[in-house]
Amino acid sequence: MEKTLKEKTTSALIWSFIDKFGQQIIYLATGIVLGRKLSPDEYGLVGTLTFFIALSTILIGSGYGRALINKAEIKQEELSTVFFYNIGTGVLIYLILFFCAPLISLFFKQPALTDLSRVLFISIIFVSFTNVQDIYLLKKMDLNGMAKANILSLLPACILTAWAAFAGFGVWALVIQTVTMNFLKMIFYWYYAKWHPTLVFKPRILKDMFPFGSKVLLTNLINTVFNNIYFLLIGRIYNMTQLGYYTQANKYQEIPSNLISNTFRSVSTPLLSGLNNDDERLKRVLSKLVKTIALICFPVLLGLILVSKPLFIVLITEKWLPSVPIFRILCVAGIFTVLNYVLQESILAKGKSGNLLLVEILKKVILVALILITLNKGVIGLAIGWAVSAFFTLLLTIFLTNRIVRYSLVDLIKDCYPYFTMSLALCLAAYFMSLTLTNNVVFLIACISFVGVLYTLGCRLFKLEASEEMFGWIAKKIAKRNL
Repeated sequence: MEKTLKEKTTSALIWSFIDKFGQQIIYLATGIVLGRKLSPDEYGLVGTLTFFIALSTILIGSGYGRALINKAEIKQEELSTVFFYNIGTGVLIYLILFFCAPLISLFFKQPALTDLSRVLFISIIFVSFTNVQDIYLLKKMDLNGMAKANILSLLPACILTAWAAFAGFGVWALVIQTVTMNFLKMIFYWYYAKWHPTLVFKPRILKDMFPFGSKVLLTNLINTVFNNIYFLLIGRIYNMTQLGYYTQANKYQEIPSNLISNTFRSVSTPLLSGLNNDDERLKRVLSKLVKTIALICFPVLLGLILVSKPLFIVLITEKWLPSVPIFRILCVAGIFTVLNYVLQESILAKGKSGNLLLVEILKKVILVALILITLNKGVIGLAIGWAVSAFFTLLLTIFLTNRIVRYSLVDLIKDCYPYFTMSLALCLAAYFMSLTLTNNVVFLIACISFVGVLYTLGCRLFKLEASEEMFGWIAKKIAKRNL
């Protein structure tokens, strides 16, 4: 049974990574085009609306999705009830935001936001039609179907967005990307999920799931508000240009961070929930997930800090150089955030949403204090405050996992230590060896090759567990193809 679980987990992680990697490559290619064609002010305009989109997405799910995932079996009437609830919530939120659009424009002192927001917020309705299909595929661990739906929706949306940027649509190209992608995602998720609602809506079902779901909702709301509050603060207190620099830095940092965190969340959510009655196995699987995250997270994010300046110049030109120091700080925060995500999933798998909510409140008290301290230090000061907050967030979460799952800070350090030390040593060596290189492209190729090759060899030499399992899975796939 353990062997079957290990193989299932490794295979799921690989396919989930392929899915998320494909998405982020498409995002990156489109981002390069948009970064070269659009100005920081135009990115800033859409950045002001990020807060409202993120908050709306959380409100639509209302924690019921996570409650469904935690169930051993999901009934058709439960899926249908949550489905119709999501649609009703999505439509209501859109109508509220539609009529509040002039107030949003007034708050940011940007008249153009009225029309931009009313069109962009249409994507909220499309999301409400997709949530249950997403849960259905995730519960079945049908990562193949999810990958196809995501890539097929993202690719044409990004092609249309690139055309709009070259055609001179300006900031509207960013709106087109979000709306088109969510519309196509709705269509393809319906197609691949092969699930359709029946005309059933039972308030009793929502009532039964409310005690757990409401705590998840409140936790997610607190997280979302504070994770996106910088867009509000920078847009209101500073200006659209500064928000544009922050938005671009955040976007490029989120490409690797989201790739890693979403890959593991797609697998860890149903996997850990299925082990919530076996604490020993839950801890073992959590340890393996942390090691695999560390295997990828440390070399990627530390490596990006190393090559950030030439990377920005080569990809999106020197006009975005003010984003580089912000990007580096956010990459540090990204390391803490990615590790925190999988630890939180283990807590939710045990049904301890109330405990997690209490810790989330403590985390945000720390963030508010850091915001007040750094608010007058500029965007870089705010970014440093965010990184410090992410570190304390990880410490608070590991305190909770130690109490609930018996996975402690010592366990986390032991699991991460070999991957962190090797990544840091190689990045530092690459930096000092490349000081004489003046060509940006040559610098990128030299550093990436040096770190990538030696890191891979080091993992094999020291026979690190996560890398051995991943290489073993790849070897089996190659052997099967050769038969």
